[in-house]
This record gives sequence, structure tokens and C-alpha cells, in this order.
Amino acid sequence: MDLQGKHILVFTSVYPHSPEGNHGSFVREAILRSRPTGAKFTVFAPAYEGCKSYTLDYIQVYRFRYCLKRFENLVRDGAPTKLQRQPLYLVVAALYILLGSWQLFWVCRKEKPDLLQIHWPFPHGLMAWPASKLLSIPMVFSFHGAELLLVNKFSFVADVLRWLLPMTSGVTANSSFTLGLIRKLYSGPVTVIPYGLTIEAKPPQERPTTEIPRLLFVGRLDERKGLRYLLEALPLVLAKQPVCLRVVGKGILEQEIKSQCITLNLENVVEFLGFVSKEELAVEYARCDIFVLPAIVDSKGDTEGLGIVMIEALAHQKPVIASAVGGIVDVIQSGLTGLLVPQKNPEALAQAILTLLADPNRAAQMGRNGLQDVQTRFSWSRIVPMWQNVFSAALEAASLDSLSTTLVGK
Repeated sequence: MDLQGKHILVFTSVYPHSPEGNHGSFVREAILRSRPTGAKFTVFAPAYEGCKSYTLDYIQVYRFRYCLKRFENLVRDGAPTKLQRQPLYLVVAALYILLGSWQLFWVCRKEKPDLLQIHWPFPHGLMAWPASKLLSIPMVFSFHGAELLLVNKFSFVADVLRWLLPMTSGVTANSSFTLGLIRKLYSGPVTVIPYGLTIEAKPPQERPTTEIPRLLFVGRLDERKGLRYLLEALPLVLAKQPVCLRVVGKGILEQEIKSQCITLNLENVVEFLGFVSKEELAVEYARCDIFVLPAIVDSKGDTEGLGIVMIEALAHQKPVIASAVGGIVDVIQSGLTGLLVPQKNPEALAQAILTLLADPNRAAQMGRNGLQDVQTRFSWSRIVPMWQNVFSAALEAASLDSLSTTLVGK
């Protein structure tokens, strides 16, 4: 089915507030890249500390209010992390579900979309079900992994998803890892669609041979990103080779991580940049020697569903060192585009870093291999038709179901 003139409402917990915003930029980029299909897109997302609805890229973004302004930050550092550290946020989570469901219904009545794309189907699939059922709008569920890993801590999540999944008209996963988690709950068709670049890659920048090698970490400062293990690895690296580490991102563990740097005497080695613009982020990728993502399976059983930052690093022709967990193994081909190491292992991280720093030619070849791989497997020219096929199939199935219901009624 042609998507020309079809209206798709995208329900997501994260979405940028401005063209420079990075929070949820992969959702925004997928929408922008899909616009040539002729489809119209509308976004429905939670408010962040009282922010109002707005238009971005000529797309209407509805921000739903669910609590007092000071508590409207449930998803900013990852809802599971916030709920674990601050149990009172359970009340906020309940309001998020109830008020979000109500407001989504009325937005759907107003906008009359042809299709709902639901990112993170728990809890968003549950929230979208009333509007889907009462207004006869088909749903596509797009899984990222984190919502499925909640099953390890809350068994009822599996029951909810098993009930919801047969009602969908399409299901997608961002990696083979996420697909494996879905298969524990659902045997129907699932399309694996990764995400592509959200920034324009810059050519690598040559650095003087006298300059200290630069490591780069990009990500939220929370448990599952595993930054603490990279910090523990740095003294082992520094014993043989001077390096510096630049950290892009903020998060709930920021103060703990900075305290760890002081304990390890790394204040002059690690620089915290906080949130940066897309342009600044591209520069950081271009200037680094090695990109490192020491992700882990955290205490909640959560881990990386894919790891878009690694795709961005590869597009900048940088070798990547990462942990062999979750969807990371879908991105990095160990020995070809980077090195994969066991999680929570500072010694293995240090050895991998020293190995690549000692062999610049090998590191450069990994960077070239990475760029070629990204251009083949993670290009938007490959990804957009996959989304188009999923949306078209969902609309076609819904149309046939509607026709069948009408004929039976007669």
C-alpha cells in the first residue's frame, strides 16, 4: 500500500525539543527520512518539566502533562533507573499511564491518524490500546529492548505484552538481541530494523603525533552504560600510555562518576562535556582516536538494545571498543570494525585500548572497515524502505480486516 497521504502518529517517550536536541534524535531522524514516502507524521510524547506542545520540522509534537512540573522527568534518565532509586516515582508512573492514555485518546480523535507507531510498547502499547480499540486505529509496535528486559523484574509485563501483541498489525525490533527477547513472548512476524545516523559525519581529523591519544565515551551516565569500568581501566592504560578521555552526556550517576574520578586521581585525564549540540558531537567523533562503550547488563537486567552511538562512531571512521552484550554484537564485528570485550572487565578494556593504540595502522583500517559497514548495513537508503514496508503492510492488513468485518456484518 502506498503511504502517500497516510497519517502516522508516533508515540514515543523521547523526542528532541529543538533541531540541536539529541534526546530521542533517532526517532526524529527516522521520521524525517521517511517523509519522502508522502506520509504525514505527528508525534505524541510526555512533557518534560511542564514543556508545551510545539512544531518541529513542520511536524506537530504533542507533549502530554502527567504530573507537577518538578516531577515531569520520569523518562529523562530512564524510568526503570528512576523507579529503582526513588520508589515514590511509582505514583508518577501511574499518572503517566493514566493521564497519557486519556490525552492520547483525545489527540487521536482530533488528528484521526491512519496508524499508530508505538515505541517502547510497555507501557505505551497499553496506553494506546483504548484509542486503537475505540477509534479503530491499527498499531505497529517498535521494540527497543529495555521494555522487554523489565520482564526479568516484573513478570506481569510479560502477561501484558502477550495480551497486546496479537492485536498489533506489525512488530519491529531494533536488533537481533531484541528479536530474541520478543520471541519469548510472541511467535508472529517481526521485522528487525536498526537505526541509522542522526548526525552528519565529519572526516577524521589528523592529530599531531605529539598529542595525547583521545578516547571518547558518549551516552547517558547511568549504570548500564558501564562507564565506571572504563574509569577503572584508565589507571592500567596510563601505566603504559598517556591518554585522555572525553565524556559526552549527563545522567543520574554523574556525581558518583565524578567522585570516582577523584578517587582514582583522574581529574586531569577525564573531561566531562555534558550535553553537546549535534555539530559539537560530530567534532568529538572526528577528533577521537578510539570510541569506547563499556556497556553492561545492569542490576535491573537492562542492557544496550542496539547502541546508535557506535554507528555514529563507525561513520566517522573510528575503531570501537565495546562490551559483548545486548545489541552491540549486531553493530561491531570484532577484529574487523573494532574489538569486543567481556563486560565489567577493566583489565580487558585496558588491554583492548593499549592494543589499538600500539597499532595505529590496524586502528585506521578498522575505521575504514567501519565506515564501509555503516554505509552498507545502516544506511537510511536501506532502512527507510523497511519502515515503509512495515507501515504499508499494517495499513493493508487493517484495511482487509475492516472490509471483512463489513462483509460479515452484511
